[in-house]
Amino acid sequence: MRTKESGDAKVRLGSRFHRLFGATLVSAIGTGMHAAALPLLVLQSTSGPMALSSVVMAAEVPWVLLSLHAGVVVDRLDRRRVMVWADLGRFAVLVALAVLVLTALVNLVCLVLAAFLLGVGQVFFDIAAQSAVPDLVSRDPRSLATANGRIVAAESNGEDFVGPPLGSALFGLWNLLPFAGNALSFAASGLLIFSIRTDAKPKETSGTPRRSVRGEIAEGIRWLFGNRTLRALATASCLGNIAVTAQFAMLALLAKEVLGLPDFGFGLLLTATAVGATVGGLAAAAAGKRFGPGTVVLAGKAGVGTAVLVLGLVANAWVAAAMMMVTGALMTAEKVVVSTLRQQIVPNELLGRVLSSSRLVVMTGGPVGAALGGVLASLFAVQVSYVAGGVFLILVTLVFYPVLNNRTLASTTDESAR
Repeated sequence: MRTKESGDAKVRLGSRFHRLFGATLVSAIGTGMHAAALPLLVLQSTSGPMALSSVVMAAEVPWVLLSLHAGVVVDRLDRRRVMVWADLGRFAVLVALAVLVLTALVNLVCLVLAAFLLGVGQVFFDIAAQSAVPDLVSRDPRSLATANGRIVAAESNGEDFVGPPLGSALFGLWNLLPFAGNALSFAASGLLIFSIRTDAKPKETSGTPRRSVRGEIAEGIRWLFGNRTLRALATASCLGNIAVTAQFAMLALLAKEVLGLPDFGFGLLLTATAVGATVGGLAAAAAGKRFGPGTVVLAGKAGVGTAVLVLGLVANAWVAAAMMMVTGALMTAEKVVVSTLRQQIVPNELLGRVLSSSRLVVMTGGPVGAALGGVLASLFAVQVSYVAGGVFLILVTLVFYPVLNNRTLASTTDESAR
C-alpha cells in the first residue's frame, strides 16, 4: 500500500512538472555561470573594488525594486508565458553582452546594465516558477513538497554547485564562452517552458475594471500580514536571514584567518553548502511527512543556529565543512516546507503577490545581517559574529514555537482547505 501511495505521488508530478524542473535547472546553471563570469569580466576590464561591488549590487537591486510588481504580473498573466519572456529577455541581454566582449567594446556601464537586466529576469522567472508549481501538480501536501524539493534542489545545484565553476572554467578558456553558453541555457529553458501546456488561465476582467497595480500589491501585502501563519513564517525567515547572511558575509574571513584555508578551501566550504542543500531539498518532503512541517521549520532554525554557533567556537576545517553542509541541508528543507505551506494557504490568484511580498520581507534581513556581521568582526573577532548569530537563531526558534508548531500549522492549513 505504501508503495502505491508513493507511486501515485510520483505520477501526480507528471511530465509538465518535469519540464518545469528541467527548465529551472538549466536556467539556474545559467544564473550560476554569469554570477561567476561577470565579476571576472569586471576585474578584467577594470581593477577597482567599487566597480566589482557596483555590478554585484546591480544584480540584487531588482529584488528590492521590482519583486512586488513582479507578483502582480505573475498573478495577472499566464505564469508559463512570464517565464518564457524572462528567459528570452535574458537570452537577448547575453547575446548583446557576448557581442560586446567579442568586439572588445565592453565597459563598466555595460556590465552594470547587464547585471541589472539579468537580475530583473531572475526576479520574474523565480516568482513565476514557484507560483506555477500548484498549476502543474495537485495541492496535495505530499505532491507540493516533493515538487518544491526538486525545484529548490535544481536551483541550488545550478546556481551554487554547477554554474559557478563551469562559468569560471569557460572564462579561463575564452572570456566569451560563459556568456555564449549562458545565452544558450536561457534559450533552452524558454523552449522547455513554452512546451508546457497548462489548464491554468489568467484572470480576465470581463466588464469589471481592473484594479490599479498599487491596489493589487496592497492586497498581497494585506494577505501576507493578515494571516497569522504567513506573517510568522515571513518574520521568522527575515530574522533568520540576518544571522545566515552575517555567517556567509564573514565566511571568507573565517576561512582565511581562523581556519587557515587557501582560496580553494574557501570554495570547498561553499561546495559543502551546496551538497547539503541538494540533500535537504530532496529529503524535505519525506521529513515533512514523517515529523510534520512545524518540526522541520523549527528544527531547521535551531539546527542552523547550532551549526553557526559551532563555526564560531571550533576552529577546525573538517568541522566547518560539516557545519556548512548541515546549514545548507536544513535551510533548504525549511525553504521547501515554507513554500509548500504558502501554496496550501494562499489562493492561487494571489500566490504571486503574497510570494513576492514575503520575499521582500525576508530580503530586508540580508543587508542588516551583512552589516552586523562586519561590525562585530571589526570590533571584536570574526568568531563573535558567528556565536552571536547562532544564539540569536536559537532564540528566534523559541520565540516562534507557539505559532509554528505542528498543531498550530495543521489548524491553519485545515481552515484554508475549507
